Amino acid sequence: MTGLTHISTSSLPQAPRARRLGLRALLLVLLLALIAPCGVDAARKRTKAKAKTTTTTRKKTRKKSSGKTSKRRSPVRTTGGANWALTAADVNPDSKSPEVKPAKSSKRQVNVERPDLEAIRQATLDPKSKMYFPKLMKKFNLNDTTMTAEEFRHLYLGYMFQEDYDPYRESPYSSITEQYRNKTSHTKEEIDTIRKYAELTMRDNPFDLRQMSFLVHVLKERRKDMSAKIWEYRLEHLLGAIKSTGTGENEENAWFVIYPAHEYDMVQLMGYRPVDASFIEPGYDYIQAEPEEETAKRLRDKVQSGFYFDVREVQRQYDLKHPEEVEDEAQADDEDAEEDPDDVPAT
Repeated sequence: MTGLTHISTSSLPQAPRARRLGLRALLLVLLLALIAPCGVDAARKRTKAKAKTTTTTRKKTRKKSSGKTSKRRSPVRTTGGANWALTAADVNPDSKSPEVKPAKSSKRQVNVERPDLEAIRQATLDPKSKMYFPKLMKKFNLNDTTMTAEEFRHLYLGYMFQEDYDPYRESPYSSITEQYRNKTSHTKEEIDTIRKYAELTMRDNPFDLRQMSFLVHVLKERRKDMSAKIWEYRLEHLLGAIKSTGTGENEENAWFVIYPAHEYDMVQLMGYRPVDASFIEPGYDYIQAEPEEETAKRLRDKVQSGFYFDVREVQRQYDLKHPEEVEDEAQADDEDAEEDPDDVPAT
């Protein structure tokens, strides 16, 4: 992608929790700058202020920086031109095209129920269960149209409990398609390249919705309608699985996502533009958003100012897979407690 240097998170060292939260907020600014370039300077100032406030109100970091940088970041990338972040704009299993008019969004039929993550964990790890993750993944890869909404929920959310899951891992192939995202049309050779590397990316991460969406678009462009419908079917049902977890209206009804990038996909799915972001303890992301013109007309006084996402399990799974960072944070907190001058009684 033009103007953005690719950063491999696997090579980054660790950071104490207070600095990591500040870095997370600043990285969210970058994501918003790429998704909604208009007005981003104001968003950047607001979020930097939030990052500073969050850092200083928590335990103070040591005066001497260790030079460590957090792995935990939101690896969202998109572009400001032709936006292929979400071409399947509606959760509608019966649609024949990835281009679904916003006016139809009020007719979505998705049963909303807060997920029981512990029950999903047990079911997806149990070889005897019909929700055993490898079984679901096999049906998904075979394009089994008999998969139910509950099976898609278990497939999507159950991935968090699989050995190879890492919410901040990026495929080495994902950046190759970025150079083509701003173009409104593509040559045959470009489409072949996009298809090759999008599919390679999804071998590493089968739930990369952005690559999936872009692939649907270029397959349609090349008139590979059957292949496009297969990927569109997968995309729509995965988005439906996210939408079934809540309403996004508040923390109690927050949507559950397995990757931070999916937060922005859902905001766009609902017909909004993300303009700012913040992290709320103990594990919620809040994306402030503005409605698209069509959304504002349709919803009128029911327009939302933002959406909540529950990422507590995402954080927990990351910590389980990166115990060295948890240990580093504990050590940093101990040193903070010893060195913080605010903790020393006045004499």
